[in-house]
Amino acid sequence: MRTKTHPTPLLILCLLLTTTSAIAQDGTIVRETVYSPSLEGNLLGDSPNRQVTIYLPPSYDDGLDMAYPVVYLLHGYTSNNKAWTGGYAGNVLYSMRSWLKSSKVKETILVMPNSYNRFWGSWYTNSTATGNWADYIARDLVQHIDSNYRTLPQRESRGVIGHSMGGHGGMKIGMLYPDVFSCMGGLAGWYYDTSPKSSAYYEANVKDWAQYNSLGGSAKMMFAVWAAFCPNPDKPPFYCDFPYIYDDNKKIIENPDAYDRYMQNDIRNMVDNHVHALLNMRAIFIDCGTGDGLIGHARTIHSKLNSLGVDHVYKEFSGDHTCCVNASTGEALEVFSNAMAFEMLVGVEPAGKLATTWAEMRRAQ
Repeated sequence: MRTKTHPTPLLILCLLLTTTSAIAQDGTIVRETVYSPSLEGNLLGDSPNRQVTIYLPPSYDDGLDMAYPVVYLLHGYTSNNKAWTGGYAGNVLYSMRSWLKSSKVKETILVMPNSYNRFWGSWYTNSTATGNWADYIARDLVQHIDSNYRTLPQRESRGVIGHSMGGHGGMKIGMLYPDVFSCMGGLAGWYYDTSPKSSAYYEANVKDWAQYNSLGGSAKMMFAVWAAFCPNPDKPPFYCDFPYIYDDNKKIIENPDAYDRYMQNDIRNMVDNHVHALLNMRAIFIDCGTGDGLIGHARTIHSKLNSLGVDHVYKEFSGDHTCCVNASTGEALEVFSNAMAFEMLVGVEPAGKLATTWAEMRRAQ
């Protein structure tokens, strides 16, 4: 008859140390809620208190005198911040372990905001209807992260990139806030509308939320785009204008002001209008699968950047829209790791920094 034995205190301590060591080797995931003044009072009623997922590298708890670059990862349409920790983009905690071990990526803080709204996606755009989502990322969130984590608070140590809708956001925010970010890009990004005239049909036929809810996903996505790109606070319930409408003879025509605002958010046009910002980027990364319906978007932006003499990394791979997001993220982080500054540069003041560590935050909870 075998006698039961109980683990000794020493064995328990060893197991705890082993578990703690494994967690440290992987890095740490932090989840918190961040208040955004830029989203306060949006007409959709979406909360300005936003969920954020933060990855802290393995040495964060140990190297209390160390500070790190930060890359902001932007999710796609219909998704949220959880995409990067077990969703279609894989699990960045375990992926970073592999990427760090291979020395392809250096220790970096990753910030993954939730930009899901009533339209299923914000398009990372400042809008008088849906809220100032670009300001939320580039101003409110960056300030919060720099004030509460040991970051290198300088543009040379920040990057922004995302997938699909997040690719649009990565390119847009990078161009609009070159004082904040020095690395930018898009993974299988949606950069422009290939059939904008369809807006005339929806303007004429969809008048309330019940009709909106009956639409397919692609049509719902376009309402999100119209509310972001050409908002109109005086036109409930969707608070947007439409780039094309029907005239009295049922002919599709441009809706002049709305069309102009819509095209200002077309990444093709933004590239032309922000050449100086693009030329001063430390790194730009763009990729797309050859089996992805958005491959034409990627090739168009790649061609435009080439014609303007803008250095960038461009890759195509065999796959569809969501097959390889994790691998693409790793390749982008590798490019950014080779471009970002991993120390404070002369003349940059780390104002407003806190020395808070995750261990201290965890003890305080």
